[in-house]
Amino acid sequence: MTETINLTTTDQNPSARIENLGWDDLVTLKRRLSGRVKELSEKIIDIERNRFRSINNNIHVEKNNLNNLLERTKQIRYEVQSKNSQLLSISEKISQSKDFLSMMESRVSSDPEGHLFQSLDMLQKALEEKRYKSPREKNEILSSIKETQMKIEALKAIRIIKDQMREFDKESENLRNSLNLLDEEYRSLQRKISEINKIIDELFDLKRQLPAEREIYLKEYNEDLLQLEKINGRLDSMANMRKRQREEYGNALPKDTLFKLKEEAKKKMDSGSKLSLEELKLLYGD
Repeated sequence: MTETINLTTTDQNPSARIENLGWDDLVTLKRRLSGRVKELSEKIIDIERNRFRSINNNIHVEKNNLNNLLERTKQIRYEVQSKNSQLLSISEKISQSKDFLSMMESRVSSDPEGHLFQSLDMLQKALEEKRYKSPREKNEILSSIKETQMKIEALKAIRIIKDQMREFDKESENLRNSLNLLDEEYRSLQRKISEINKIIDELFDLKRQLPAEREIYLKEYNEDLLQLEKINGRLDSMANMRKRQREEYGNALPKDTLFKLKEEAKKKMDSGSKLSLEELKLLYGD
């Protein structure tokens, strides 16, 4: 936003009053206008050298931040895709393990594993001690040993499958937790991206406003310079008039008094009033 440099009523419209002002008032007005010209010049330079560059630097910083956030969102999408694939694979393994476990449990006897080991031990001792009376009984012992061993192996397989399923469940839970965290991070990034886009838009709005603001200051600067030229011209004219008065009248009249008399005569002439001979002499000489 542009700033207004406040002046008095006389200062704000000096062109209408310059011809009616005395020396001291003109010097005061010149000092004030010079101060305003300096202030306007500083504002114009600040826009050209500092504010444009500052806004561009801020835009560059925010765009870098935005690009970093967008890059992270891409990484998150890739990680989510990868973890979803892993989760699907684990779900399929769990399903397959459940089917296999159901099949194995349907085929295994309800005998406790400890009881099976005892039975196997007894059968192996009977075979080693040759506690059989015929080859047929020997074969029956061998068949029982094999059957018992298969039951024991089946129970081991069931135990292994259950252990694997517990591991699958842990992996699945970890993946779901990780996906939830990624989702939260993604939502947070989207909010930050929205905020940064808003900041960038505001910076571009400020950047677009700077040329118009500069033009306002420049217009005021040029107008004030023109008024200063008029004031300087008026001061030079008054100084020359004083010089001619001193040359013409010497010390006959105090210079301030003589100057005031001529000023009053000039005002009367400008207003259309009739001048005396003495007043005409003051203005135009003998």
